[in-house]
Amino acid sequence: MIFAAATSCKGDPPDSVESGERPENSIILSVSKEEFRQKGMRLDTISMASFPSVISANGMVDVPPNKRATINSYMGGYIKDFPLLIGDRVRAGQRLLTIENLDFLELQQQYLEAGQRLKYLKAEYQRQKELYQEKINSQKVFMQAENEYERVKILHQGLGEKLRLIQIDPGSVTSENMRSTISIFAPISGSVTKVFVNTGSHVTPDDPIMEIVNSEHLHLEIQVFEKDALSIKKDQKITFRVPEYSNQEFSAVVKLIGRAVDQDRTVKVHADLSGDSVYSFIPGMYVQAEILAEEVLKPALPLQAFVPIEGTTYLLELVSEDETTLTFRKIGVNPGEQYGGFAQVDLGSSAKKKKYLVGYPS
Repeated sequence: MIFAAATSCKGDPPDSVESGERPENSIILSVSKEEFRQKGMRLDTISMASFPSVISANGMVDVPPNKRATINSYMGGYIKDFPLLIGDRVRAGQRLLTIENLDFLELQQQYLEAGQRLKYLKAEYQRQKELYQEKINSQKVFMQAENEYERVKILHQGLGEKLRLIQIDPGSVTSENMRSTISIFAPISGSVTKVFVNTGSHVTPDDPIMEIVNSEHLHLEIQVFEKDALSIKKDQKITFRVPEYSNQEFSAVVKLIGRAVDQDRTVKVHADLSGDSVYSFIPGMYVQAEILAEEVLKPALPLQAFVPIEGTTYLLELVSEDETTLTFRKIGVNPGEQYGGFAQVDLGSSAKKKKYLVGYPS
């Protein structure tokens, strides 16, 4: 067990030391080698450790644009069937809702009429082409037949594309199965995050109906001040917290740095989440982040070497060693930056040759 072995014989000099200065007489502590081994203590020397400069920033949890879908209708109408609620899970291709509008009937009617006229004009075009080739009619008559056939052909194809946009297969439309309702299907898998309508609502092509978000690919969108932007590089590590969620720290990695400065003089940084934290968040959550930028080598010791005693932090410097006992003296210090299990300490160049106790059982 560690115990006080000796004290200063000239009074009680201060135990603290700054800029490498040491008191001539410090409290001496001893520990047996048996206890040293049993409690997993060890000796270490001051070495150079990496300390990154930290850039503080704010941002939010977000998803890529292709994982967020706003649902609209290409043609307006009344919501006839809307069974979903916020939070419901949907899969790509699933029917979301039904819209009713008499304009859907008119569009199918126009498509069928254009198809019937196209059959007649195609036959007429073929007939006039043969007559023109046989020099029986004029080029003008042939050109008129050709132009009319191409015009209606284009019209028929355009109407067919409009039907496809509202999820009606043109090839299946007949005079017997025309309908006034259409279904809207999910473009992506995800969860319903917003709903803007209810059954009976009238919507236009400009009106959002609902929003779907796929949260399987969460990332961070962080804003940094322009003065810090040049210090940020790809693959730099980020630690962040979600204040409204917990005090736990999570990690991320810089992937993209914006190339434009916004009006508020900030630059956007895109970061990918690391580890299992991706499953804990909801898009839109506010985050406080620290980007670990360029690293600088500084003299340091493991955090376990710093011993808090009665409000003061000490290092235990090895003074002597024999077959059974290790003897130390307390050196008061003010540890600097901390990172990666190390704390910066500056005791002067001569201190680098000294050995310090790591793992004091405080």
